[in-house]
Amino acid sequence: MINKLIYKLNLIANTVKYLKFQQVFYQIFYRLKNLARLKQNHHKHFDIFVTLKWKNGIHNLNTYNGGLSFKFINIEHDFTDRINWNEKSNNKLWLYNLSYFDYLNQKTITKKEGLFLIYDFIENYSILKDAKEAYPTSLRIINFIKFISKHNIHDPLILEVIKEDANRLSENIEFHLLGNHILENGFALWFSANLFNDKRFYKISNKILKSQLNEQVLNDGGHFELSPMYHILMLYRVLDCINLSELNPNVQNEEIIGLFKYKASKMVSWLNRMTFKNGDFPLFNDSVNGINPTSSDILEYAKALKIKSINIPLSDSGYRDFRTDKYELIADVGEIGASYQPAHAHADTLNFELYVEGRPIIVDTGVSTYNLVDTRIKERSTKAHNTVTINDKNSSQVWSSFRVAKRANVSIIKDSPKILNAYHNGYKDLGVTHSRQWSFNDNQITIYDSLNKLCEGKAHIHFHPKAIISLKKDIILVNKNIEISFENLTSIKLSNYFYNSEFNKPISARKVELIFKKELTSIFKIK
Repeated sequence: MINKLIYKLNLIANTVKYLKFQQVFYQIFYRLKNLARLKQNHHKHFDIFVTLKWKNGIHNLNTYNGGLSFKFINIEHDFTDRINWNEKSNNKLWLYNLSYFDYLNQKTITKKEGLFLIYDFIENYSILKDAKEAYPTSLRIINFIKFISKHNIHDPLILEVIKEDANRLSENIEFHLLGNHILENGFALWFSANLFNDKRFYKISNKILKSQLNEQVLNDGGHFELSPMYHILMLYRVLDCINLSELNPNVQNEEIIGLFKYKASKMVSWLNRMTFKNGDFPLFNDSVNGINPTSSDILEYAKALKIKSINIPLSDSGYRDFRTDKYELIADVGEIGASYQPAHAHADTLNFELYVEGRPIIVDTGVSTYNLVDTRIKERSTKAHNTVTINDKNSSQVWSSFRVAKRANVSIIKDSPKILNAYHNGYKDLGVTHSRQWSFNDNQITIYDSLNKLCEGKAHIHFHPKAIISLKKDIILVNKNIEISFENLTSIKLSNYFYNSEFNKPISARKVELIFKKELTSIFKIK
């Protein structure tokens, strides 16, 4: 009992030490404010609003089926008599999606349907709970404004609710979380500022967006949480802000619009480097399909807005891409990101994905849930990624749904077009350092794993569900055109795992576990 308590305290201490003072302060402040039930002075009435134009944005995914039927994160729910805007039977992420109102901007929805949903929501506004939290409020504000602008709707009731949401948001900025959450807060208030010509909203949003875009968009253009999915979502918001400014000459502050365009060009560059030629992006960290627009949609949107991609090599984000006529490989030699907000990070140091002739072969396992269940813990673990475990331990201490305590630190030894060599200290408690080198030729990839002392390691390789795998002695044949052989291999085990390219949609696939002592060479020959 005492040992468990000490372990938990160490876990918390090694998590909290990475937080910013600002995060700790606002965690305490918001809790005390909620306990005291302090109410802000929400001036929801407005003297002026601007008629905004909106068109040519990206259509969101179809999640509203018509009537009282919705489908989010692959869970379909039909309300019988009325919509329960506090519905929690499908988990909180499902309810969040209901509250986002992304479906207002799906291609299949009509103006009449959209207004029906908005009015029903407003009718229940006084009893809403989770929907009034800052994050879903931020997304809903943007979606409401895009919808009423597209359809030229000037209903005071809807405008008052948007103003109420924006006022509450402005007094509950997610300083305790930061990361993509505070960026969403800033984007929502910037949209609100333009709708209501509100100087206070301009001041708050501009301050957030200037500081956070400069911090969160890295030198190579990647978003600092190191999730391709969240990168796409943040780029989507930036492009929407640019679109709003292009469509509405009344939009203020050329400086912030210039920042949007500059950051967008860098983010487009990163996305280009991280997108396989078939349009897929790697499922590193918390990344899945079915939540965000596709890479192709985002890149087309940027092109339509005349955003020029700056061709920047991958660097600060910790990812590296290698491409020949035959294959594409993206490797992860980065740190846990962001250091003070690693909610979407996995223990995946020295992970990689491999595509051959435009088809996925070796893939990240993805995520199926954000719920605090065993599945969430497993999907963030080291053995769920294409890297090496020692004694089945994680290279970084992922725990709970969104926490990381001790982290692996990465050192890069060589970084060239033909060789990438790095090591990490995530197993320092065991006295072990894991080093991995990728060597690239036109038709061959060699991966050399090395441990700094004589001990047993286990390398994991996860194959895409459509990859055809056969094992012939100690040689793996994939799709008849890939042969994987090994040197210094002790044993090989072929088993099943669940591949999660979308939430709540596991697909059975094959993986191998390679047992070795001290060092292992894996040779991928592509015919």
